[in-house]
Amino acid sequence: MNIFQAEIDRLKSGIAEALPGVIVRGSLIDHESLRRDELQNGVITVLLERIENDGDWRSKLRLLITGQLEVPGRPGDVEEQAALGAVIEKAEIALYARLRAYLRNTGGLPHIEAREVQFSAQSKPPFGWFLLRADYGPLNEACLDWDFGGGVVPEAMYPPQVEQAISTLSGVDVKIDIEPHESAVEHHKWVDGDESTSQPDVKTNVELK
Repeated sequence: MNIFQAEIDRLKSGIAEALPGVIVRGSLIDHESLRRDELQNGVITVLLERIENDGDWRSKLRLLITGQLEVPGRPGDVEEQAALGAVIEKAEIALYARLRAYLRNTGGLPHIEAREVQFSAQSKPPFGWFLLRADYGPLNEACLDWDFGGGVVPEAMYPPQVEQAISTLSGVDVKIDIEPHESAVEHHKWVDGDESTSQPDVKTNVELK
């Protein structure tokens, strides 16, 4: 797994835990194709719009988070439709407020900035919806502190030919040169294990278990 998918999955899991009863999806499905009981509890869908890169190892996810719902009743005469519209708007705001509360207090996820939210404006009774645009990150793509399914490094962190050459760091060999310093040529020889013409002033080896 790569870090982008891992973070999206973490966000979806967090929303599902924070909003009991609400269905959280990764695929957007039209209202008419969803079950009524799902819509009456609320459906949240997390979609990746794009990734913005900041250098080689930092990035930010631009997300679209949709909310979908249905309220009891069908539009009839003008008075009934007006009353239904108000109920839909109230339900949309209530579902969004629960989501917003979680996004402010995710308990360990990267920063989430909710930028703007669009509501249905009562355009599809008895259905309601909202669309939230949010920034997720920044992400440190070099981070190894997550469950990437085994291996030395996460999938797609390096090209295959580089990944094959990577091994777990087992120790550090430290060679210290105190003034007056030796030349860069001598330093490179030390790295190659050649100390025939000069020696480091201090040497130590740290083994990592």
